[in-house]
Amino acid sequence: MMPFKKKNTSMTFARTLLTLTMAMTFAAVMTDVQAKCTRMYNGNQTRDAYSAQLNFGRVNLTSVHLQPVGTPLGTVVVSPASAPGLNSETVMWECDLSDADDLHELFATNGDDRVGGFWDIGTADGLPNYYATWFPYVAVRLTHVNSGQVYTRYWQQAKITEYDTVGAKIQIKAKHLSMIQAELIRVSSLPPTSGAVTNYCGGMAPTTGNGNYSYTCTQPNGYTQFQGGGIVSDNVGEDSMNHYKFWFDRNGVGFGMRSASSISYAATCVARNVTPVVTFLPVTAAELNQGVTRSNDFTIDLECDNAVNSGTANNQTALGIQVAQGTYAQAQSMGLVTSGGAVTHLLSNGYGTDPSIATGVGISLRNAANGSAMNFLGWSGTSSGASSGWYPVLAGAHNTGSTTQNYTNYSQTITATLSTLPGMTAKPGKVNATAYVLVKVQ
Repeated sequence: MMPFKKKNTSMTFARTLLTLTMAMTFAAVMTDVQAKCTRMYNGNQTRDAYSAQLNFGRVNLTSVHLQPVGTPLGTVVVSPASAPGLNSETVMWECDLSDADDLHELFATNGDDRVGGFWDIGTADGLPNYYATWFPYVAVRLTHVNSGQVYTRYWQQAKITEYDTVGAKIQIKAKHLSMIQAELIRVSSLPPTSGAVTNYCGGMAPTTGNGNYSYTCTQPNGYTQFQGGGIVSDNVGEDSMNHYKFWFDRNGVGFGMRSASSISYAATCVARNVTPVVTFLPVTAAELNQGVTRSNDFTIDLECDNAVNSGTANNQTALGIQVAQGTYAQAQSMGLVTSGGAVTHLLSNGYGTDPSIATGVGISLRNAANGSAMNFLGWSGTSSGASSGWYPVLAGAHNTGSTTQNYTNYSQTITATLSTLPGMTAKPGKVNATAYVLVKVQ
């Protein structure tokens, strides 16, 4: 939204003549006691400079050969509590207990701005709900994690089911609002220069060059607002292009790429294929507790521009294997995250919550070619070095031949090992873990 939005309003007053048919009338008016919510925080998190940042870090666009339209360019998961001035325990709204069944989040893109959420630019490529950003040929899709609904220009609703109860009051804190997943992809076109209600940031970032260009546009990409108990809000189904009552009342949180992302155009690599399933031979908990391990290799097939610079320093290309977002918090609670934000061991999906999952065990990595131990990537946003889970993309890789004049194929082999976690005792159950291969210019 623009820093100051104005909406024309008009009111018409009509005189009504009331005729009484009795000399005296006694009327008794019965009113229900209405439940009420109160806005407790005094922040500006709907304003541009106070939005929660979508911290993609460096986004690199290379040739269409390596990155065709639809190529994923980055994924982050962000909490509303990360917005400036908030923390997880910030009380946002307080409501009567009788409001419990009528508390909702509404969410939509920043529908009036050209690069904030007006243009669903991915639709032209068969990829709907990816909206234009200030980065050229880069579109973003936002997902409300709790409900699984994808943000559009039209306000959607999800019930708030988690809150704290204090006496006769409900307290909705920042931690009770849904996380937001943001995904970037490459698209084939730029947003039109006219047609949107606003174009607050003017042009766009450069489309070429040797630099690393920061996301200086402060316009949010989406918003979450609160609905319930008399708080000023918009309505489900309304177009955020021209329905933003919440904004004037600072009711909610914005999400944007401002100051947290940059774009470059360096030569790099892409992962073309990876072994989809890595299996281990059966092993008992007793054996694991005696030091027995199970290992298996998996392969990552890469295609690289011949001008690529493999490494973890600035402008170099690195490879990382990222744990699933759902297991990252569990790894943090168990002390498996390094000071740089990397994860030492991959945990099974459902670890600690699903009783059928083995506990006290995890999966570690090493480079099969040189035997070097490897960390997993976490979700901290830290961008370089082994302590963060990044490694030179071609470390230990072998050349498997050229495909076209300017590109070469490589194969990278990684060894995964199932073992007991440091200082823990293995307990029986199944292991079903998920990880993702990422290649990124640092």
